[in-house]
Amino acid sequence: MRPPFYLRQLKRDLDTWIAKGLVDEDNKEAILASVGAGSQARTLDVILAVFGVILIGAGAMSFVAANWAAMAKLERLIVLFGSLWAAYGIAGWFMANNRGAIGQAFVLLGVILFGVNIHFVAQTYNIQAHYPDGLLLWGVGAILAAALVPSRAALALALGLGGWWTWQETQHFGAVLHLPFLAYWAVCTAIAWYMNWRPGIHLSSLTLLGWFVISFEAIQRLLGWGDAEVLTIFIFLPLAIWSLMQLLERNDANGLALSTGHYAFFVFLIAYGVLQLPDNDSQSPSTTWLGFAALMTVVSVGAVTAGFNRKTFSVLDVFGTLFACVTTMAYIFLVQRYDDVLDIPYLIFALIVILWSVQRGVRLQDTFVINWSTVAFGLWFLYCYFKLFEDLALVHQSLFFTIGGVLLILLSLTLEFLRRRLIAGVQPTAKEATP
Repeated sequence: MRPPFYLRQLKRDLDTWIAKGLVDEDNKEAILASVGAGSQARTLDVILAVFGVILIGAGAMSFVAANWAAMAKLERLIVLFGSLWAAYGIAGWFMANNRGAIGQAFVLLGVILFGVNIHFVAQTYNIQAHYPDGLLLWGVGAILAAALVPSRAALALALGLGGWWTWQETQHFGAVLHLPFLAYWAVCTAIAWYMNWRPGIHLSSLTLLGWFVISFEAIQRLLGWGDAEVLTIFIFLPLAIWSLMQLLERNDANGLALSTGHYAFFVFLIAYGVLQLPDNDSQSPSTTWLGFAALMTVVSVGAVTAGFNRKTFSVLDVFGTLFACVTTMAYIFLVQRYDDVLDIPYLIFALIVILWSVQRGVRLQDTFVINWSTVAFGLWFLYCYFKLFEDLALVHQSLFFTIGGVLLILLSLTLEFLRRRLIAGVQPTAKEATP
């Protein structure tokens, strides 16, 4: 199925083409059906059904919990497993009678009840185990349901459970670096790709990003790097991923490369924007960091150069990538502990990178890039304002808030004007794959 923004634009274009006599009105529905637009009609039914099964799941959990003490072990097992298989049986009946949307909702109910069963069975038999393993088992069950049915709702739940599992392992048990999550995540991502489910790809990207964020301290302990050195992982690695994804985009049938590239670039943009905040505890970069930075620079610049030869990238992309890599490496070499000398230069560098991003969005006619680059510029401007008055420390509080309020209003009006002017030049064929 095509992206929702594409379908929305296609519907508007079809009305225009019909009015101009370019397309026969009788062909409108057939054209929309051919790109999957018809599948959106039952969205409300699906949402209501999902809400319904969540309420049923909560009710089942409450009922079992309330009557748990009065039940014998056999009765408990009958109730738990009976409700589980009843949910899957009802799902199968609805699917067999061409009511797939309602059937999917009951598949989700079955997955929820599977998690309930894990909890209560462990309580019944007083199973003392590493409790995050229960979340892992629940997530594996959700993955199996997602793959066998197939079920998008089960896959979304599986990704959520995977994020919860890795958070518990990292925060509660001090995992050095919870690498098993990457295997779990890879399976979920492969299923989302196989289903050609774009929201699943987005959710997968966000889950992986969340893993990197909660693993910050674990990565630091494992590598022995300073704060600034660890932060550069979020600059170099996403930049390399973005540059490689652009090379794959031409054959990207389901939007995986485009969506991954979008997320990777804006993780890079955010991390580069806050590069001047951390200091480096050591006087010189570690050898392992130097190897990592050099490798990622070679990969990023090499991929962009190869793309330039294929007309995928422009000369500004080559210089922008090289500029970001060189200035990131320079910061680690130059920064000292509690040193603010580099703040202003790197704020200017961040603005240069944001402007590069805006230029890319306009050149590629990519409204997603234009919109988020505009947001990045707004955040950059606000940070500069607060940073300026924090350093001056001479302005009365009332004047500080008054000026800030006026600037916020002017900034919102200016950014919206700029955003509309930039998007005005984007043709209907613009890339809007990442909502």
